[in-house]
Amino acid sequence: MKTKKQKILDFNTFYEAAKVGQRPKRQSKSGIPTHPVVPVPPLPELGKGGVQDLCYRWLKARRILCNTHACGSGPGHAIYGIKHSGDIHGYLPDGRGFEIETKPGKGGRLSTGQQERMMDVLATGGLYFVVHGVAELEYYMKGLV
Repeated sequence: MKTKKQKILDFNTFYEAAKVGQRPKRQSKSGIPTHPVVPVPPLPELGKGGVQDLCYRWLKARRILCNTHACGSGPGHAIYGIKHSGDIHGYLPDGRGFEIETKPGKGGRLSTGQQERMMDVLATGGLYFVVHGVAELEYYMKGLV
């Protein structure tokens, strides 16, 4: 079993490879753990949907074009949305597209499909962020908006 430090190193290795368009070794089926890069106040009562809503409101308050994204299946097993894509999609003022995957509080897991989606977005010049709260979103958007 990997230690917490080894898991964080795996995520950093994955992220660095994705930034230059390479595909790192495939991660386990259970996904890789995520952790905030800046201190994020715990909001356990909000859960993932609350973090997503707060991030969406923060972006809208700064007049950034964005929409929340849902994926699932409807009547007759009709699938809608883009499987494994981020919870929020949008465009920065300079025209670059971005996706934000929200995770509640101190962390979550990025599934194999989400890892592949992140690599694809980064490889085409887009931005992909895993965000655990508004403080982390502000950190990533600093200098972009």
